[in-house]
Amino acid sequence: IFDHSRYKLKVWGNKAPLDVLAFTGQEYLSQPFCYTIEFTSPEKAIAPAQMLMQDASFTLTSPPMNPGQRGMPVVPPAPLRTVYGVISGFKLLSTSRDESHYAVTLVPRLALLANSHQSAIYQNMSVPEIVEKILRERHDFRGQDFLFTLACPYPKREQVMQYGEDDLRFVQRLLAEVGIWYKVTADERLNIDVVEFYDDQRYYQFNVYLPARAPSGMHGGEADAVWGMETTHQVVEGKILTRDYDYRAALPRYGMDMEADVTRGDPTTYGEAYHYINNYRVLGNRYAIEPEVESGVFYARLHHERYLNQQTRLRGLTTSATLVPGQELKVRGEAPEVFRKGAIITRITSSARRDSSFEMAFTAIPYSETVCFRPELIPKPVMAGTLPARVTSAVVNDQYGDIDKDGLYRVSFDFDRASWPQGRESLWV
Repeated sequence: IFDHSRYKLKVWGNKAPLDVLAFTGQEYLSQPFCYTIEFTSPEKAIAPAQMLMQDASFTLTSPPMNPGQRGMPVVPPAPLRTVYGVISGFKLLSTSRDESHYAVTLVPRLALLANSHQSAIYQNMSVPEIVEKILRERHDFRGQDFLFTLACPYPKREQVMQYGEDDLRFVQRLLAEVGIWYKVTADERLNIDVVEFYDDQRYYQFNVYLPARAPSGMHGGEADAVWGMETTHQVVEGKILTRDYDYRAALPRYGMDMEADVTRGDPTTYGEAYHYINNYRVLGNRYAIEPEVESGVFYARLHHERYLNQQTRLRGLTTSATLVPGQELKVRGEAPEVFRKGAIITRITSSARRDSSFEMAFTAIPYSETVCFRPELIPKPVMAGTLPARVTSAVVNDQYGDIDKDGLYRVSFDFDRASWPQGRESLWV
């Protein structure tokens, strides 16, 4: 039975009563979450300005204990989880004599980066540094709004270009290139959403256990459980070959080749995936446990991990409101072995409405010591036609542009709005 009191929507600055009718929420690893929440209010004409761009929270609580049991005190519902974010969409669905029916879209502040479309140059910065610069300088994120917890340092890149991309896509593209994944969490002390960035399976959330048990039909008062577990297996690429080119290194064509097989000969994989140009300058040691970041072997392993993420896909249903992406779920009881060993939650879809209780569908991958979740690569933008730029020099009004020993110049791109030191507007091109 749907219990209105179990779900609370609070919009900062709003004084109208909001009675939740239904909701659907989708959460992912390496994507912003999105909750669509329907509610009624005696306020029949809530203005869009009262909702749009307002901070908000959506709280899921446990059902009250001992309801209707004679002689037993009713234990009020306790908060299970609160989702913090900002209202990005608002609808008036219907109006009656007594109330109006509305819907809002709740997203993390990170999702608003999709509304910022930019073209820019970044020089001598690592991927985490570029991401932090965009979050802080363009979107006023502060230190408590995001957290980098990385297993290894990332090298500075000579130049990175953002061309006609929105900030969210650009940030996600850079993170995916180096295998950094993120999740959006909540800071209950500050009542804010927090973006947490990670790059290794050691940063999953462990010790999450649920029993395997089929629902009895009305599971509102039952203990949380998992059922409907499915496993899907498919043949994926068996090994990776990468090749790059560095004009500064006098090497033969095959001198920058690197091969990787994370599974070390898994007979259920097949084929070779060849990836050309990842912009690495060193090959790295293919036998190293922790390869040099952004080396040839580093990129080859990342490519293979992405393919292996598709090798086994897990799905299931649960009544647990606290299950979130980034957790390792271990199912106890009569469950497929892969669920008992550990499943990394990558996506959840939760919902409840007047005629149905809370239920969640989840997608996962098996836990592995050698294969970590990696976000899918995002294609770089295509530049069609001519890209205007001016040859520059370190000397103001110089008659000639600077040229290096390889015959390369520095240029100032017309689209770039940043202020650079004279003659340092780009890398050598």
